[in-house]
Amino acid sequence: MSHKAVIPAALLFFFCSALLAEDRSDPVPVKVWHTFGAGSMEERLFTRAVDGFSAEHPGIAVQVVGIPYLQNLQQFINAAQAGVAPDLIRLSDTELGKIGHITVEGMPLLEDLRAHLTPVQKRTYLPDSLFAMRYGESLYALPASRSGMTLLYNADIFDGAGAAYPTDLWRTEDLLRAAKTLTTDEVTGLALPVRWSYWFVPFIAASGGRLLDDAGNPALSSPGTARAMEWVLDLARVHGVTGSVNSIEAMSTRFQTGRAAMVIDGSWNWDRYRESGIRLGQSLLPYDAETGERLAPMIGYFGWSVAKQSGVKAAAVKLARWLTSAAVQRDFAFGTYSLPTLIELMSDPEITGHPVLGGFIEQARFGTPTPTTRITAMLFEQLDTALALTYDGSMTAGAALEAADRELAKMLKW
Repeated sequence: MSHKAVIPAALLFFFCSALLAEDRSDPVPVKVWHTFGAGSMEERLFTRAVDGFSAEHPGIAVQVVGIPYLQNLQQFINAAQAGVAPDLIRLSDTELGKIGHITVEGMPLLEDLRAHLTPVQKRTYLPDSLFAMRYGESLYALPASRSGMTLLYNADIFDGAGAAYPTDLWRTEDLLRAAKTLTTDEVTGLALPVRWSYWFVPFIAASGGRLLDDAGNPALSSPGTARAMEWVLDLARVHGVTGSVNSIEAMSTRFQTGRAAMVIDGSWNWDRYRESGIRLGQSLLPYDAETGERLAPMIGYFGWSVAKQSGVKAAAVKLARWLTSAAVQRDFAFGTYSLPTLIELMSDPEITGHPVLGGFIEQARFGTPTPTTRITAMLFEQLDTALALTYDGSMTAGAALEAADRELAKMLKW
């Protein structure tokens, strides 16, 4: 009897072991959502990075899905609520600020990655990049890239008018003087969407204003910010040097088609302008004429986040580490002029001394820090409203900014 009992047990152990081995041999599926434009250089570099990862990690099967940027956040929230979220997702610091407080069944949408990194691994990233990927104490993404704006100009238009190119010593009065000189019936001196807060923020810190107080509360209503708002809006209202630029696309199209001498824009559009045949020049943004402080644009960050409900977190983190590695970041830096987030790359002379990257890196030293919080995510909508009300004369800048602070205070109580 005992002999008959042993044989079935041995066979059962053999078949179970075989099944387990077969399971282990199946690649671990990791679904990734990205927001790179279809057919763009970013998407091509991303695809190459994923192919390299797959070759090095045959035990992980990466499933890539492209999502339009403007739909990305809501689709992720919907997927998480339905229990079908991707394992890895590309998110900006602004997006993290919008969803960091959201939970599903009491759990956050994203995995806190602090426990998945060693202290040595954490120290490879620039501190400001890690700061941008935090919501509260949680690290919700590994930083992959940074971006910011500088002053770009069309050298041919300057040459045609016999005007001196912008320099790093310019003040805002020099910017205005040049914009007036270069504005004609066909060309505007400066392409700038004056009613968009992202393009107004650089003027705030330089004027002595700020977005938030030391406690992290909205602090838009300050004399410096009001003065800067009136000055920026007057570029269009009084001086007429910006043309009818009411959108981001209109701004970039005007400069791309040679109908603007200057534009305040980011590295993401450099190739677009260069491929249009524009002889591009670049300079740091000017100093505020009254305070002597340089204009300080926001620095945007993108990173890779792991969904809290992912069942393959270890594999997803491994892919996130690969997508933020030095090799991949170098490819993106030279291919798209995005700024690295790794300390080792910021000491690489090929990057810091690059004729395009170097200018954006230098400008980023003067960036406006914006914590990744729910308040920050709401603030820019109210700032846009304040700009619109001031532009059309419904309110003074000071009154519009005070109203924005009051509205934000109400929203934070809901």
